[in-house]
Amino acid sequence: MPTQTIGILGLGVFGTTIAKTLHHYDCNIIAVDNHEQRINQLESILTRGIVGDITDRTLLRAAGIDNCDTVVVATGNNLESSVLAVLHCKSLGVPKVIAKVKSKTTKEVLLKIGADKVISPERETGISLAKHLLHQGTTDLIELDDKVTIVEFPPPAKWIGKTLAQLKLRQNYKMNIIGYRSRFTKELNIQLTPDYTFNEDELIMAVTDNNTVDHFEEYTNKM
Repeated sequence: MPTQTIGILGLGVFGTTIAKTLHHYDCNIIAVDNHEQRINQLESILTRGIVGDITDRTLLRAAGIDNCDTVVVATGNNLESSVLAVLHCKSLGVPKVIAKVKSKTTKEVLLKIGADKVISPERETGISLAKHLLHQGTTDLIELDDKVTIVEFPPPAKWIGKTLAQLKLRQNYKMNIIGYRSRFTKELNIQLTPDYTFNEDELIMAVTDNNTVDHFEEYTNKM
């Protein structure tokens, strides 16, 4: 796979976290921020770091944003800045632009002007935490969109010793088991066959619809 070039516009907590995470993978990182200190702090992991205004199209081109495979507009505090940054990235030919937002209105605006994906980290984390608090039988919840969630949970007592084929989870409960991990090693195993047998010392990871998640305890007690 060719090395990807990722652009990050704004190095607040969100943008900095993305940069530090990408650093562990084989990709080039171009970052633009108007605070020199932020650029300097990440200098060792950036392919290129530019101090400047993310709404300046000429500066973005000079930074090499037009060569990026994906750009993340990582600042969601100012609607005008986000709009201009998205518009400039798309006009420079960036194939995929992802923008951070803080409100539903901003999300709608950015999608209409060309953002390929819009995310609200605080909202999504809050929803995930709230659902996790409600469903104590789960160890983790990740909403993929308004309809689908990835959920991790210990197998219900009724599942222990039974196989995937016997339980028919996909047909009966719209739940697709995508992997399992030992409670001790934590390494996710995605090599599942119909004769996989559920074990009490494992955690199960599944993709399911949000209605199933909302009634998780009720459904798993039936299974």
